[in-house]
Amino acid sequence: MVTWSAEGASQDELMLKDECLVVNYMDEVVGHENKYNVHKFVVGQPVGLVHRAFSVMLFRSDGRLLLQQRAQSKITFSEVWTNTCCSHPLYGMEPSEYDGPEATASGSPAGVKHAAVRKLRHELGITTLEASRFAFVTRVHYWACDVGTHGPEAPWGEHEIDYCLVAKLREGEALPLAPNPDEVMAVDWVDREELAAAMADPEKKWSPWFKIIARKFLFAESGWWSDLDALCAGTQFADYGTIHRFDCHAEGAPVGAGGAIPGRLDALDRDGDPLVAQRAQLLADIRTTTVAVAGTTAAGKKQGAYGKVATHATPLARGLAEVGAALSLKLFSGLASNLAPADADEAFCDAMLGKVSRSFAAVIRQLPREVCLDICVFYLVLRALDTIEDDMDFYRNRPDRDKARELREFHATLLNDADARLEGVGDGDERALLENFGAVVRVFRKLPPESRAVVADVARDMGAGMADTLSAELAQGTADLDEYDRYCHAVAGLVGEGLTRIFVARGMESRELAAGGRRVWPFCAPENALGLANSMGLFLQKTNIIRDYLEDYVDRRAFWPRDVWRTYANSNDLGEFSRPTARGGGAREPDLFPRALVDTCLVKGASSRALACLDHLVADALDLVPDVLDYLAACHTPQVYTFCAIPQIMAVATLAELFDDPRLFTGVVKIRKGTTARIILDAQKGHLHTLAWFHHFATAIADKIDTSAATDAVKARLRASTDEILRLTRDAHAKLAQRRANRAALAAALAIGTGMAPILVVSGAVALGSAAALGARKTTKAVARNAINADLAKCDWLDRVRAIIANWPASSRSHDAQIFFKLFIAHGGRIRLFQRAKDDRDRVRRSSGLLDPKALKEIADDPDASAQPLDRLPSIRASLEIHDEAKRRSLTRPTRPAPLPPTDAAVV
Repeated sequence: MVTWSAEGASQDELMLKDECLVVNYMDEVVGHENKYNVHKFVVGQPVGLVHRAFSVMLFRSDGRLLLQQRAQSKITFSEVWTNTCCSHPLYGMEPSEYDGPEATASGSPAGVKHAAVRKLRHELGITTLEASRFAFVTRVHYWACDVGTHGPEAPWGEHEIDYCLVAKLREGEALPLAPNPDEVMAVDWVDREELAAAMADPEKKWSPWFKIIARKFLFAESGWWSDLDALCAGTQFADYGTIHRFDCHAEGAPVGAGGAIPGRLDALDRDGDPLVAQRAQLLADIRTTTVAVAGTTAAGKKQGAYGKVATHATPLARGLAEVGAALSLKLFSGLASNLAPADADEAFCDAMLGKVSRSFAAVIRQLPREVCLDICVFYLVLRALDTIEDDMDFYRNRPDRDKARELREFHATLLNDADARLEGVGDGDERALLENFGAVVRVFRKLPPESRAVVADVARDMGAGMADTLSAELAQGTADLDEYDRYCHAVAGLVGEGLTRIFVARGMESRELAAGGRRVWPFCAPENALGLANSMGLFLQKTNIIRDYLEDYVDRRAFWPRDVWRTYANSNDLGEFSRPTARGGGAREPDLFPRALVDTCLVKGASSRALACLDHLVADALDLVPDVLDYLAACHTPQVYTFCAIPQIMAVATLAELFDDPRLFTGVVKIRKGTTARIILDAQKGHLHTLAWFHHFATAIADKIDTSAATDAVKARLRASTDEILRLTRDAHAKLAQRRANRAALAAALAIGTGMAPILVVSGAVALGSAAALGARKTTKAVARNAINADLAKCDWLDRVRAIIANWPASSRSHDAQIFFKLFIAHGGRIRLFQRAKDDRDRVRRSSGLLDPKALKEIADDPDASAQPLDRLPSIRASLEIHDEAKRRSLTRPTRPAPLPPTDAAVV
């Protein structure tokens, strides 16, 4: 509790310091927020935040009402005439200014009255009135955009549930006034007729809330002014239970900077559920963001909330490396499909897999033929279960027990019915899947017994887990981190278990894959069995839950754990984070908010608590990465490895993209398609490249930790996680970095020696140099040749080559050494070295020797050679590339260059 004082404080300081009581449409306090934030009428909160207020009407003994004209320095509704005093009860005050529902219902809201006493003293210097002198009459709910002060694009306004308080001075009671010039510029005592005339004067501006009170209550026939004694004694006119609701703007065009739509409160006052109306207003608030981000609501694209919120525009690719990878993947290196349908049912499964899977269809199809169909059916069965769980429309008017029963019995009913058909559930392709589910069942029956057992077991356990969550109130997320983990286990950890069991049972992988991990899971007893598989599944699911914050909230099926997000929020509503006031005030969202609006309005009083919560959940997910890497290291079948690695790399890429990014709270954030293409290509090359990707994205997160909104404790946790990931992946990153640097040196040597235009080789994309580059070729060639010659003078690599050639068995050689020596010397060696190379060539030729590429690799991997600076090794790497070039020329069709590892490619 604090003792409030305004002495020496400016309007700006008070707006930052004072915390209003945020309420719902039933006037239940749900949080608190500073005055700046509740009064912002901008995209994301076009009608501000509804908060509790009071309006005092103080009458003299002769019936005249005290009015004030608000000061010019007021942020909202400056220079307007209004009632005696209007302000807000505040959070954290002493004496308390909070009132619960019981106090309001009894007509004794002491907190509001204490607030009135405080503000009368502050604004008008009134010190003689105690809280007991005020009578509470009723409440008024309204919102009004301050277009009178700030114009049609006003970013400020009021949205209040206003407690009407009245008091009357006793006969002969003196009331000294000392108006505060920073709050009040004029005062006046008026009777009923004078007030009516003044409010009819077009030259005078009046506050919207007082115009409502005057029209509805003061001027009404038999209204408050008809019996002030009864009014102020609380014996007449009191209506504690009603909240009167009014719109202050005519229905029609949107108003204010946020595009608020008038008319909803008038409709609610006539008939309606306040909480339903508030939910509708919140969705309308989110739609203003969707329109601002994407220019359309885009509804109906996908099941559930998908399409109801915006997807942020993302460049298809950044840099030639990603462009090349995308072209290479599209033209040459798409994942091959081993799914060969043998009948109409299998063809249906194949086609449906491509329709309902956002990212898994290709990696499932490339699995070994022995398990490809098994995993396809497994995925479709679980997708059907997920569709039933996600559907919020078909089951809307049915009890939860009906849906729970279908989920629990799915494995015994639908999965055992060759003619299974469930109509009306889901949307689009998911609905088609359930309406033709019999085809999936018929293929399921043809699977090997071990695969059928796994699919049935997982469908049973997952259905039961989903049913358990139906009784939970998920509109505001899971209860805590334990429930969060259990839910992720039910919908993703079980998938990891099932996949692992199938791979092991079908002989694709060893039992090493089913081991426990560093993280001990309560649902993996005994001995943390399949712990690695669960960590892998939970890593994917937690990433999806973090990314889908806004979609899940809109669909009333949110999963962010309440014990985490409520430590950051100022209210009990998870939707709070979607407002610009909670994510830095738009300072990092230039595409959404004009700079002038950010500086003059949005950043005032804004916090980054939404980002701090996001970073906390990212840290929680990153803790699972060591287990993920251990699982991938245990995969030995290449196609199984690719199947598992691609989603995991994309998950860590997504976390790196989302970390501390305010865009998450305004729409869907995705990684670039070019990045996805590089990940798909590199995952096929094995674990070294996967580790390099994890190193890359862990570095990206680590680089942002210090400047992030995370708390100090979370920053420490993030540093520990990223340090461990970097430790586990450092060697792989270093090896690929060395390869990349040497490839760049090789490309330079080849381009110079052949006299060709520079060739840009970037992840399979080949681009010829420009005309300007061609014109400068000779100069570039001479400079580079001189540098290479200087390096050659310092290297003794030719001696190593000669020694290896002399001792290499002739029977194991596979490539004419002449090609290597002749081409390399032509590509940059000095003339005096040419004869030495020629002599070696002739000696090898006389002994009928062929130089095996392993000899060259031995040189390249020589620890002494590797220890030399890279600028001294172009010749060693050139030998490898020249061997590959000769081999490529011997093939009947050209091959494409391999994509570069996950860092920016060198451009020669």
